Amino acid sequence: MKSYAYIYALCLLINLSVIPVKAQGSNNQISIDSIRHILKKSSELILGVTDEESESLLGITKEKRDSGIYLLEEVEKLVKNIDDPYLKIEVNRAKIDFLLRKRDTVKIKKYLNSNLEIIKGLKDNRELGLYYEHLGVFKSRLKKHDEKLKAWLKAEDLLRKNGEVKDLIDINYNLCFAYAKNKKWSEVLEHALKSLKAIDQAQVKKNRRGHLNLFLSEAYVNLNKFKKVKNCFNNIEVEKGIYEYTLRFEGRLLSVKGLYYANKRNYKKAAFFYKKSAVAFSSFLDKKTKEISADLTLLSQLNLKEEENKRIKVENKLKESQIKTNKYIILFSSVFIIGLIVLSVAQYRKSKYKSKVNALLSSSNNKLKEANEKVDKALRAKSDFLDSVTHELFTPLTTIKGIVFLLQKEKLTISQKKQLKLISMSSDHLLKLLIDVIHLNNLEKEKFELKHEIFDLKTLLDNLIDFSVDMKGNNNTIHKRIDSDIPENLKGDMLKVSQVFLKILDNALKFTKYGDIDIKVMLESKTEDKAKIKFSIKDTGMGMTKAQIDKAFENFDQGSVKINRKFGGTGLGLSIAKKILELHNSSITIKSKPGKGTKISFKIDFDIPEKSAEENKIFADSRDELQKNINVLLVEDNKVNQLITKKIISDYGFTCDSAYDGKEAVDMVRSNKYSMILMDIMMPKMDGFEATKYIKEYDKKIPIVALTAISEKLNKDKFDEVGIATVLHKPVNPELLYKTIISCS
Repeated sequence: MKSYAYIYALCLLINLSVIPVKAQGSNNQISIDSIRHILKKSSELILGVTDEESESLLGITKEKRDSGIYLLEEVEKLVKNIDDPYLKIEVNRAKIDFLLRKRDTVKIKKYLNSNLEIIKGLKDNRELGLYYEHLGVFKSRLKKHDEKLKAWLKAEDLLRKNGEVKDLIDINYNLCFAYAKNKKWSEVLEHALKSLKAIDQAQVKKNRRGHLNLFLSEAYVNLNKFKKVKNCFNNIEVEKGIYEYTLRFEGRLLSVKGLYYANKRNYKKAAFFYKKSAVAFSSFLDKKTKEISADLTLLSQLNLKEEENKRIKVENKLKESQIKTNKYIILFSSVFIIGLIVLSVAQYRKSKYKSKVNALLSSSNNKLKEANEKVDKALRAKSDFLDSVTHELFTPLTTIKGIVFLLQKEKLTISQKKQLKLISMSSDHLLKLLIDVIHLNNLEKEKFELKHEIFDLKTLLDNLIDFSVDMKGNNNTIHKRIDSDIPENLKGDMLKVSQVFLKILDNALKFTKYGDIDIKVMLESKTEDKAKIKFSIKDTGMGMTKAQIDKAFENFDQGSVKINRKFGGTGLGLSIAKKILELHNSSITIKSKPGKGTKISFKIDFDIPEKSAEENKIFADSRDELQKNINVLLVEDNKVNQLITKKIISDYGFTCDSAYDGKEAVDMVRSNKYSMILMDIMMPKMDGFEATKYIKEYDKKIPIVALTAISEKLNKDKFDEVGIATVLHKPVNPELLYKTIISCS
């Protein structure tokens, strides 16, 4: 049934408003206010609920929409007789909004041109900014995105300089949305922050904060500003009450969370959120489908009722006055009852939905706790497994390298020397692979801390370059430039700096043959206590594609199987270098083109020590009488390793006894006097930690050095607890072993 009473009341309101306009009396201001009131009423009737995604028929009857259109047309007629250019602009703007909803792009142009002519006469830059904002929306409907963006940028400039604070909310929101579609994340960031700032200042349109924070989180993820992403997620969660938290919004939010964890390489969490996002979007589509179906059913029922009312009207035309009265009563009663029913159903569905969501949240929370416990157990198991595997792999490597070391001192034929060299190179390759894997694992678990030691960077780099060129020269020409202004002594982690530099230099040498390697180390800035050094290594090798650059920091990735087979290696070098640089709050930059070489650069901040310190280098091959008085106890459960290590110690001129386990070592210390003890850790009967504890109770001053394959970093607390100050890793370097014995005795 049509709402004739409702339309009649509105028409009466129009007539009452028209009278003062025609009278041209002193009440002209009242008539303008009345027209503005009718204009507002027409917008409410036409638009109904303000849904940013689509116009829902629920709550917008055909009668109300027709009434709103009628009011808008009447206002358009009235405003022609009023000399108020701003009111005319408002009416034209309302007409443009209505036509945009209808997607009638032909008529919109007429009203845009009309507004532009009025604004030119007024010379009002704020109104001009609002005009360009509408023009941008119009161009968006025409799919002219470049023109749309140009119009919105002009609108933003005008409104920022001449408009009110609230004017900046929608224009920056529109720009943010446009740039997000084009994946221009820096611009998204800029305009989202501007819109949020305007909302905070004007304290209006707070319901836009949720979407703006979502745009911000997506921009921060794509710009790798991960620390700020979680703030956006928290803001969205905290401010749920001030905006409509729809399933579609939830789907987008979960999708961004998935992208965030994917970029953080936490693929398990990423998959979890992507799955939840898909469920949310599926639910959203299902809900929309049901709403549209219900709306169509309601519309069909309304049409049937309209036909029935027409028939009743014809049949009862003679009793019009009585029927009209009854009709009004029935109409208002029906509207009231339908309103109650709709409200009750909505309240029931809302309550049911909340109960379901609470149950799901409770279940998800329990599953999350269980998953976290499993992850913690898996990490602990991984750590224990790594220690065991390290020990088992390092033990045979110790045997191989020790035998090679001893055999090299024997008289050998040329063929035997070559074979020993191959064995040594193979064991070195296995050792490097094992160390890289363990090193990467510790970095991922954030087990490393930067050391602060004083060293000469220029001398260190000279030695590293000479060493790498000797090992992997590939007949390349080396161009080396180390800035003479770099301080003689710097303070930092010498080992980790060496690792980063060597891994990048080794890559350049490996992938370049008969080419040029350009090495530059320059002082970028310097203060009294800080020096920023820029390192760059450029080669003329095979180069990389953009896709290969994007994957260069992934573990075990070398671009292709063909490259791996041709050049070898593990594909861990750049991944380890990147993670070490992250410890220094730095990053790595790659520029490359296929066939034109690669340039890799990075920067590191060093401390400048107050006083220069000279490196104390004490090593000698000679054996004097003092060495003969040094008695070492070697505790090693592997017989082969025991024989080799004992032989190395004896060759240096020291006396050496051996024990097969910790219990035997404790008994020998009680019976003999030793200068120091080399203690294996993982042994049967009694391990190295327990044996050290018993020995320290008997003799607190005796130096005990761990000779082991387990991770020093992961077991630092245990070493400190039992009193082991020095740790040597298997396979031990003979020269380092010699230095350690001398320093401890």
